Amino acid sequence: MSAARELRGHVKGLNGIRALAVTLVFVAHKGRLGSMGEAVDAGKLGVWLFFLISGFLIMGELHRNRLRIEDAEDAEDAGARRNAALYVFYMKRALRIFPVYYLLLAALAIAHHLFYQREVNLGLPWHVLYLSDYWIGFVQDGWPGTVSHFWSLAVEQQFYLVAPFVLLFTPASRHVALCAGFVAVAAVVHVALEAGGASPPLVYACSPWNFALLALGGMGGIACARHRVVAAVAGATPTLLVCTAGLAAVLVWRVSTRGAPADGALAGGLDVCLAFTLLGVFLWIVNRRNSMLVSVLEWRPLDYFGTVSYGFYLFHNLIPSKLGEAPYLYARLQVPAWLQIGLPVMLQFLLALLLAHLSWQLLERRLLEFKKPLEAAIRRRLAGRQPAVDLGAR
Repeated sequence: MSAARELRGHVKGLNGIRALAVTLVFVAHKGRLGSMGEAVDAGKLGVWLFFLISGFLIMGELHRNRLRIEDAEDAEDAGARRNAALYVFYMKRALRIFPVYYLLLAALAIAHHLFYQREVNLGLPWHVLYLSDYWIGFVQDGWPGTVSHFWSLAVEQQFYLVAPFVLLFTPASRHVALCAGFVAVAAVVHVALEAGGASPPLVYACSPWNFALLALGGMGGIACARHRVVAAVAGATPTLLVCTAGLAAVLVWRVSTRGAPADGALAGGLDVCLAFTLLGVFLWIVNRRNSMLVSVLEWRPLDYFGTVSYGFYLFHNLIPSKLGEAPYLYARLQVPAWLQIGLPVMLQFLLALLLAHLSWQLLERRLLEFKKPLEAAIRRRLAGRQPAVDLGAR
């Protein structure tokens, strides 16, 4: 099976990468890593991996739909296919993302009114509108605690709002160049924000570099699917070695310079380097589907964890950080100090995983069963033709 064919269907290892990404985010929020953890910023690595995966899948789906539009027999058929692609795209995103998110926000609003962090401004109206990133970066100019992680969901929804119109109305042959141009502009703006002394929450949540990560994932996936040479280079062992070494070098530099005065432009440039090294490792994985690493990522428990990672990401930071702390009980039982630190984190992890499992089994999976019938109905009504089905999108 060619790389292009593989990228159209199930891509091995993606759920395993999702599991790794959401674990990095959890560790950053709950792991109590101290100053070294802050220097490495595991949370940023995890979120950026999610962005790469989303860009890879979503932009790949839109690119393939644009190719179908260009294969249309006439302008009327092309318009029908474009409309069908737009309706299907937003139907899929709505089924996958909205129900559990808005149910969580409703529950959070009720709990906040009654007892949950009543003294804290949770910014719930901003989260309802998927403007969490703007609220954190410009309105609050700070992190609001347990709902801080909603900013990345806002970034993805804003991307979903724009990307279909850009890609479906642009010739497929220009998609890679369009992504590359946006990435270049976003890199300049990101470095300028860092060099200009913008606040860390603003840079973290509102930099256009977040959208560039989505464009990078899409650009890499489209290029690998369209060009065998690109796929071969991306899947070559030297590519993995170089990118892994680059990733390690950036992280080591951050750890070694923690506490030292930061050069804003250098920090921005290192973010750009970090993103490209992550992209290189990611593309190596999707182009080496028979490798030992991909076999590990396909391990069934890891694959399932990746499947429920959206729910885990939503719930994990809302679990109280004090849950599982019982110093008096641990002292009486003579529990080692390191285990006293680890037990609460483990309990919080398992609770988040349980909530994600229940959310998937009782709600998310059941709603996704409507995706194919709805897609078929939309296609019949608007286009009357069968689509190139995307099997891998979140």
